[in-house]
Amino acid sequence: MSRLIQLALAALVVLPGIAQAAEDDGSCRNGMFAEENATFALARVSPGGRAYFFADMDGCPRHGTSCETKSFVIPGDRLVIGRSQDAFVCAYFTNSGGGTAGWLEKSRLLPLPVNPAPPLSAWLGNWSRYDSASLTFSANAKALLVKGHAFWPSANPDPRYRKGGPNIGEIDGTATVKGNRAHEAGCAVSFTLLGDILVAADPGRECDGMNVTFSGIYLRKKR
Repeated sequence: MSRLIQLALAALVVLPGIAQAAEDDGSCRNGMFAEENATFALARVSPGGRAYFFADMDGCPRHGTSCETKSFVIPGDRLVIGRSQDAFVCAYFTNSGGGTAGWLEKSRLLPLPVNPAPPLSAWLGNWSRYDSASLTFSANAKALLVKGHAFWPSANPDPRYRKGGPNIGEIDGTATVKGNRAHEAGCAVSFTLLGDILVAADPGRECDGMNVTFSGIYLRKKR
């Protein structure tokens, strides 16, 4: 192993976004990823073939290869990472069509740089969580403004099964920014900016309809 990779792996272990919680039930999955992890960072899969996700139940991921799932990422793939548990880190692979969350071996990940204090302009624009939520950030002279809608089961559900249309949530307020994190107090939604990826955590469901949440991973919409 080269000195460069050794240093990168050492950095991954101490990244503030992946500190292990004092009590951890092992949960690491798609729908709750943004709420199960307190802080976030980015990493890339290192060379060495497929890296399989590990399950989060029945003592996993600690039971080793018996916990491997069929889902995997390949060298070069970029992931959002959260807390760690022994030799594993809770990770989310995101793309324009969906995402996969689960435990990955930390030894297969290399940390990527994230601006800890991006300018206000880095937040601005439109963000989407597939077809189930959208956010728009704008700014006035002093503050970051956020508007958005979230839907369940989707923005455009099949009318044969959802004649009344989707359940809806709405956010419209001012977000207080600190570093690469922001918080909108009215709906109690927190945001973490990771370059062209945005993580939203909505644990209170203060502004959401039934089954609706703003929690999740958002990608910046192309203009």
